[in-house]
Amino acid sequence: MPVPPLRPGPARRGVASFPWRRGWPALALAVAAGLIALAWSSWTPVLAPRHRPEALCFALAQARFAPPMNVEPSAAIVRGRFSPQTPAAIAVRQAMRFTDDMVLRERHARVGDYDVTMMWLRLPGRRGGHWLVVAWMEDSDLAVCSFRFAGGETDLTGGEAIWGNRLLGRILTPENFRAGALPTIRLRGEPPRSFGPKTEGG
Repeated sequence: MPVPPLRPGPARRGVASFPWRRGWPALALAVAAGLIALAWSSWTPVLAPRHRPEALCFALAQARFAPPMNVEPSAAIVRGRFSPQTPAAIAVRQAMRFTDDMVLRERHARVGDYDVTMMWLRLPGRRGGHWLVVAWMEDSDLAVCSFRFAGGETDLTGGEAIWGNRLLGRILTPENFRAGALPTIRLRGEPPRSFGPKTEGG
């Protein structure tokens, strides 16, 4: 008796047999996204502060300083313009060109190896508001951190005073003011331009 020819059976639906194959595109995309994120984080530069005032702004960013109002930091060094014996309170007045009637509060403290002056200022003009200024001398260089609190009140508000004190408590530590060494602070990404709530376009 002749043997009937073999006929191919119905095609087997292999995808139905292996459900994991349905989701492999999504899985591949998730893995790729994870690898991209890992590569981005590893390539984002880690910045070191150039000088102590900038390091203190970095320290606030690391401490997640988050006041309910907008605070804009600034850091500067005025090099070689003063003698090492010039008090910071006098040097900062000459450098910033403000008068005593603009000073709302002023105090001085020994922090680590430095004598530090802290001032609340009220500055006129479009860029007015209240400014918390922290200044000290490093040999003949004047070092300044300033923090603009963008309030419109004439007098210092209770909220500004509270958050100004919290800000000072984070940066004015002996470890941050050791002569000959900067604080060991690193920041990934850009230095902070402001602290507090996000503003439109920010």
